[in-house]
Formats: sequence, C-alpha cells, structure tokens
Amino acid sequence: MKNCFGIIGGMGTMATEDFVHTVNRLTVTHRDQDYLNYVILNDAEIPDRTAYILDHNCANPLPSLEADVQLLNQLGVMFIVMTCNTAHYFIPALTALSNVPILNMPDLAVTAACRSQQPRPLRIGILATTVTLESQLYQQLIRSNGHIPVIPNKQQAQVMTLIYDDIKQRDFVDRVKFHGLIDQLLNAADCDAVILGCTELSVAQDAAPYDSERIIDAQYELARATVQRAQATKPALILRRRPSIRR
Repeated sequence: MKNCFGIIGGMGTMATEDFVHTVNRLTVTHRDQDYLNYVILNDAEIPDRTAYILDHNCANPLPSLEADVQLLNQLGVMFIVMTCNTAHYFIPALTALSNVPILNMPDLAVTAACRSQQPRPLRIGILATTVTLESQLYQQLIRSNGHIPVIPNKQQAQVMTLIYDDIKQRDFVDRVKFHGLIDQLLNAADCDAVILGCTELSVAQDAAPYDSERIIDAQYELARATVQRAQATKPALILRRRPSIRR
C-alpha cells in the first residue's frame, strides 16, 4: 500500500476508533478510492502510561511504543500519529527512532487554542489526566506562546473519574459531569479556551458535545492535521468542514 500513514492506537481502543472515524469524516469522498490510506496498530497491550510515569516500578510502555514505531518504519509509512496525549511524554525517544515525522498532538492543540486574537495573554484551561498535567506537556507549550495555563484544582479527581471509571471502564459519558468540568474552567476560572487534552475526553465530546468554539479537542486537531498532510498525495480531495456539533 502506497502513500499511507501509521496510527499507534489502543490507548484506549475506543479513543482510537473515535480518531479513525473523525479522520474519515473529515475527508471528502465520492467513492471507496477517495479515502486515505493508513495502517492502524491497535496495540491494546501497551502498559498504562499514567501508571508508569507516576511510578517507574510499574510496567514501562516505552518498549511497546518503540516496537510499534519500528514496525511502521518497516512498513514505510509517510508519518505517524499517536492517539494518546499522555504517550507524548515519550515523543523525544520515539522521534529519535522514527524514520518519519511523528505529529505532536499537544502542540497542535495549543496552536489551535492560541488562534484567538486578543490584546492580552489568553487564559487556556486544560482538562487531562493528572500525569499529563504533572508532566507539564501542555503548560510549557502554552507558556512558550505567551499565554496562561489554567488547570482544575478540586475538580481534578472528577476529571480522572470521568476518564478512567466512566469512559475507559464502562464506556459511559456522564454529560452533567463532563459539561460541569468545562463550565468550571470557562466560567468560574474565566478561561478563553479549554483544551480537551485526553483522547477519552474526545470520546466524551462526540457522545455529549459541548457546543462552543472555545473548546479545543486535541484529538480533533490531530485528525485535521493528519488529513491535511495525507491528502497532499490526493490533490483532488479537500478537507470537510467541521459541523458545529459532532455526532
């Protein structure tokens, strides 16, 4: 298969499925041959990224991620994406191993959040796993763009419950909880934008959309960049515009 890109998924599987669905939906098609070419490695056995980063005595996901990159190197993909925000903690090591670019989801999301033209630094909220916040992946990028990162305080336990207990374990999205967390950042914390910095939260946004242009779905931004890059080999295609509410 020529002109394909590689997807390292399985972190989790539902989030990977949601990413692929978004990529397909963003691509204008009139026949089977108009869709993009990609290889999905749904590596559901990759050890938990959060557990390892918090406690290095836990199983290390890096060897599994490296093996997936090496397999995609052998398959000759044009570029690679990872459908997990927390996995980007390992992106320096993976980039050094890869023969091709690895798109950086946090970087794409922060770029999207900073598009608003204001005569002052923006307050950008982040909803993500505790370890993603502790790793400063998003905060460093936001500060480097001259803006102010805002994270939940007392609400972080609810974020983790939504991600792990509701979505990962039960495939259930609590609309009230999800929207309440966003409201807390947009309204109580006076944020100009809120980044959904976990792919399970992208699943939540599809299932229970919070309809606001101030919501930056990191996985959606990755999907959009993926389509834009991949369709360069299919010049007849154009990027489909995102609907106001995604279903």
